[in-house]
Amino acid sequence: MTIIHKVNKPYGVIFEYLTDMQKFVQVHPVIYKIDPISDNQYLFFETLRIGLIPWSFSYPGTIEGSDDAKKVVMQATVMQMTKIEMTFNMEPEGDFTIINEVITFKSPLPVKFLMENIFKKQHAQLFENIEKQS
Repeated sequence: MTIIHKVNKPYGVIFEYLTDMQKFVQVHPVIYKIDPISDNQYLFFETLRIGLIPWSFSYPGTIEGSDDAKKVVMQATVMQMTKIEMTFNMEPEGDFTIINEVITFKSPLPVKFLMENIFKKQHAQLFENIEKQS
């Protein structure tokens, strides 16, 4: 799945929000806590709402950013079954940044369609939240 975001923030701001976990947790719509495990490994805590019922869980993940390549790669394994990889390729365009986000899911469960819908909404909100930061 590929999603294109156009954010009214310079590239450096976007890169910082995607690689600094203290900043990332401030703008993510469902991740409420991130604990470092090692250099680029983290434990993510998130709460999704299924109807009116909140569902909280945690999972390990990695984040690697390359300022030279203007790229950030995030990988996570949720519920020890679903592997997710998100690659954010960024292109500065004046005061804006164009983000070409590629997300892949690997799971023995038939969750791809559901997860694609969740990620589209969450990441649209994520980049709106980054855009609102001063």
